[in-house]
Amino acid sequence: MTETRTASSPQVAPMAGSSGLVLEEAHKFRVHTRAYNDRAVFDAEMRNIFDRVWIFVGHTSEIPNPGDYKTSYIGMQPVIVVRADNGDVNVLVNRCVHRGAVVCRELRGNAQQFECPYHGWVYQNDGKLVAIPHAKEAGGYSEHFDKPAGLYKVPKVDMFRGLIFACMDPNVVPLDEFLGRAKLLLERRFNLSPSGEIVFRSRPFVSRYKGNWKFQAENIVDDYHFVFTHTAFIDLQAKYGDATGNFGLHPGGSASEMRKSRYRGNVWGVDQGHGILDAPALSPESFLNGRFGDYYKAIQDKVGAEEFKWVVGRGIGCIFPNLGIIHQQIRTWRPIAPDLTEVTIYPFELKGAPGEFNQGMLHAQERFYAPSGHGAPDDVEMFASNQHGLEGHAVDWLLLERGVDTDEKQPNGDYRGQPSSEACQRSYWRQWNRLMTKSAGA
Repeated sequence: MTETRTASSPQVAPMAGSSGLVLEEAHKFRVHTRAYNDRAVFDAEMRNIFDRVWIFVGHTSEIPNPGDYKTSYIGMQPVIVVRADNGDVNVLVNRCVHRGAVVCRELRGNAQQFECPYHGWVYQNDGKLVAIPHAKEAGGYSEHFDKPAGLYKVPKVDMFRGLIFACMDPNVVPLDEFLGRAKLLLERRFNLSPSGEIVFRSRPFVSRYKGNWKFQAENIVDDYHFVFTHTAFIDLQAKYGDATGNFGLHPGGSASEMRKSRYRGNVWGVDQGHGILDAPALSPESFLNGRFGDYYKAIQDKVGAEEFKWVVGRGIGCIFPNLGIIHQQIRTWRPIAPDLTEVTIYPFELKGAPGEFNQGMLHAQERFYAPSGHGAPDDVEMFASNQHGLEGHAVDWLLLERGVDTDEKQPNGDYRGQPSSEACQRSYWRQWNRLMTKSAGA
């Protein structure tokens, strides 16, 4: 692969797909600007990352019945996630085998067949090609025509607690192995439901920002930025507390109290590239004695008093490469270009939870994340500002060294860090680097 930009640093001239984009030494961890703004690097990510790891494409509650489908993406590749008549979940590449048109243009629905809008080729919802209009008429296809079988079927599909993952690589590691420590995070988040299940009921909120897709991966598990980026929200919180619909999601009033609340527990940089922020509840008894006390008592009886502290505690995660869980939402970020990203937020309900509880959680997320929310626009502004800053060439490297000397490496390759360590981001970039250099033989 040819280099599209020469690095100004005398130490390294990184090539897309080479290890020169991530620099790790004793007391040092840095990422090169080109990892965020170079088109050749972006194209290599689609092949070396999105084609080779498990990618979240949907939730089973979105396609409960035979024939139900939703459209999604694996990197730049559009796909259809569909429930077969036998109950299986298939993921089909959403591209007609004739001339490449997208065959399904709806976000969701129910269909037994998909018809290409360009020339009318028809596919069953299992992907099989069942009709070619005018196949023999007026110079049509001869007896030598090698008729395609149908839509390409993504070779690997698996699920964890209702989350549907797919992978283009038939030799990918099992999903359970890929998730690693992130399984515990997901289990704890979902065990706040009496049945351990979540439901996607609300329509997702979709937005775009002018910045690289990895900014979102870094940000969702970055406590360090909160009291600086979200000062207006903190002022709102200090003045009104839960009165405007916070529902307890952002404890602490002043910036000092907010920082104390956030700078506790641990961060985990998981060997598979995931990042986790977790901490047990400071006062689990407040849940048991509060407005939904009976509900929480039933959860504690189910999971035990010690585990209950974690179930009602803090748990935020980034699952490599583009899936996040925070509060009561699943979030994905889709790369479109080196400097353009689409974010989809799926608020979820806890199955069996009181209606007031789920409604309160939804309102709390509207307060921070919605188009008129008081928090998410701050992050989007920072992502665009980051991208703008990275367009210059005077400085090559970004520093991800907070906590680098206090992280504790575990026997399985995970790193345990102090509350504001950048351990999550470093593990993410280690996995990114492994995948980006593997095909180059590095």
